[in-house]
Amino acid sequence: MIGLLGFGIGLGICMILWSWRTHREVAINFTAERFTVSVSDLEACDRDRRSLAAERLLGAILGFSLPIALDVLAGVVGSSLPSLMVLWISLACGVLGFQLPIRRLHARAESARRDFRMALSAYLDLVSVLLAGGAGIETALVAGARVGSGPSFASIARSLDVARTSRRSPWDELAALGSRIGVDELPELAASIRLGGEQGARMTASLVARAESMRHKHLADIEASANSATERMGLPMVVLFLGFLVLLGYPAVQMISTGFGA
Repeated sequence: MIGLLGFGIGLGICMILWSWRTHREVAINFTAERFTVSVSDLEACDRDRRSLAAERLLGAILGFSLPIALDVLAGVVGSSLPSLMVLWISLACGVLGFQLPIRRLHARAESARRDFRMALSAYLDLVSVLLAGGAGIETALVAGARVGSGPSFASIARSLDVARTSRRSPWDELAALGSRIGVDELPELAASIRLGGEQGARMTASLVARAESMRHKHLADIEASANSATERMGLPMVVLFLGFLVLLGYPAVQMISTGFGA
């Protein structure tokens, strides 16, 4: 068992070294789902590759060691499994533990993007109000970011501060932020702001319409998610109903079988 544990630790180290050397997205398709190491997911969750790699290594080691530990405990009471079977189970659990942090990261990133889109729609409303009040485009952008609170507004404010200190246009920084975190609406917004800031086009109505469109899209996504959850809840109810029927029918079937046997 000590040899199996050492093998699992060595395998986990090799996998983590391979992960550090990978600079592109690595996708593993399994039942139409993707296990990806995405730079945009890392940026959206404010994570770095090293912390994720350490979490994956820990998950691989725990996943590989748990079946071995359970087998050792089972061996104490005299019911241990064959070593080869334990090895395969440990390998499967190790791979699962290695990939599970990526799925968790992806789920958290998608949640962060949804929150960012909602905050962005509110931010557009604030900018539109400031523009309608006669503020300049850059003033409206900075003031709108400072009015709001939360991580999304803080990210926008940081990008605008970087643009001011580096003497870059704020829309370029906003577009870069959207590209980093995987929010496509932000580069589109930056293009509209660039048009208004450089060509003097009136954009208040356009920003209001864009914010309204984002809210409608978010509500549609929420409704679709709720409908999907409702459909998924139907299967457990069907299984429970079938189990209830089996529970009611089994005594009758048993009695009939006993009667025919007699």
